[in-house]
Amino acid sequence: MTNNLNEKRSYHVIIAAIVSALVVMLCGMITGMVYAVRVHRAGDSDSDVAGYLLEDAAYGLRNSMSALRLCNEVEPAESINRTALVFAVRAETALECNKEDWADCRCKEQFLNDMVTVLHSYSTERTIEMSDKLYEYAAKFYDCVMSDKNGKAENNDKFEYDGELIENTSDNDHKTEITDEDIENAKTLVESALNATHTEHVGSWGGHIEFNVERNGTTGYALVCGDKIIEYSFMRGEDQEGADVTSAQKLALEAAEACGYDNLTVKYSGETGKSVSVIMCKNYNGALAGDDVATAVVVGDKVVAFSAGKCDSEHRNIPTVKKTESEARRALKSETSTGTLLVRKVNGKERVCYEYRYELDDGVHYVYVCAENGKQMEVK
Repeated sequence: MTNNLNEKRSYHVIIAAIVSALVVMLCGMITGMVYAVRVHRAGDSDSDVAGYLLEDAAYGLRNSMSALRLCNEVEPAESINRTALVFAVRAETALECNKEDWADCRCKEQFLNDMVTVLHSYSTERTIEMSDKLYEYAAKFYDCVMSDKNGKAENNDKFEYDGELIENTSDNDHKTEITDEDIENAKTLVESALNATHTEHVGSWGGHIEFNVERNGTTGYALVCGDKIIEYSFMRGEDQEGADVTSAQKLALEAAEACGYDNLTVKYSGETGKSVSVIMCKNYNGALAGDDVATAVVVGDKVVAFSAGKCDSEHRNIPTVKKTESEARRALKSETSTGTLLVRKVNGKERVCYEYRYELDDGVHYVYVCAENGKQMEVK
């Protein structure tokens, strides 16, 4: 089925850039990328500059994954993975800025999202094992980018990807065959949860069902997977009033529940212009799943955008907290706000740690101190 949403994403809030903790880590680089696209050479369009950046990132990603095939030790592979991660995020950003048909970009976006997940979340040993497959798809992605650039892309040159890099687990094993009954149930869910006055089925793929929606004259889209709305966004009017943080948090939690995500806790909320972004996650006996979050964007008395991210992920075999927050502070070089206790999966292992937020002159940084031994485990 043809997807007619090619113009929509340029107007809506792109949720993925908000919800990912990885994007927070790389926000300086992404900001620079967007700036580079906007401040282009005379005669170059935004799409031209985005295309240059996409070519460079695709080339770097392909070469990094090629080199990974030669690794049999963790240390050199870790260095390659870090470099490849930057190229993957650069490619994601350039693809968002590039003016291609949204439906044609779907496989590319999914590939880059999954590549970021693999490089950021999988153990280095696992990425070494996957190196041949990672290179295979990185090479195909690069070839497609260059074919598109040269205007030589034929049907058999189109990039095809359907989640082959992500390991299937019971937590994300979604039904891929969509029936008319599935579509009707998803439509009912969207209309009920979003108070939509008009709902139009756009297409289905990989267990996902997408709709064009309208609410009080405002257009948007919604994406359903299983019995939950995993993402939606509405166009934002220029005359909409802002929201206060307390009200925004309440609205965000209600929206998450309506979409099928119960018992979430607010981890962080902040104002951006007239909107408030609210980050939510599960709470495990006081430890927040800070990397597996959902995000809502609130304007006035409406949640205008929502993404579930990975907030439905489960954490098991969580280690015992042995250090208090005051004890963990001894690992810091300078004072900051009180740390937040988190549960995170690092290199495939469950860890508990305290997160400390620093606002420095170049942006926001985070220090993570292990709640088991009181030592710094990560700075980003």
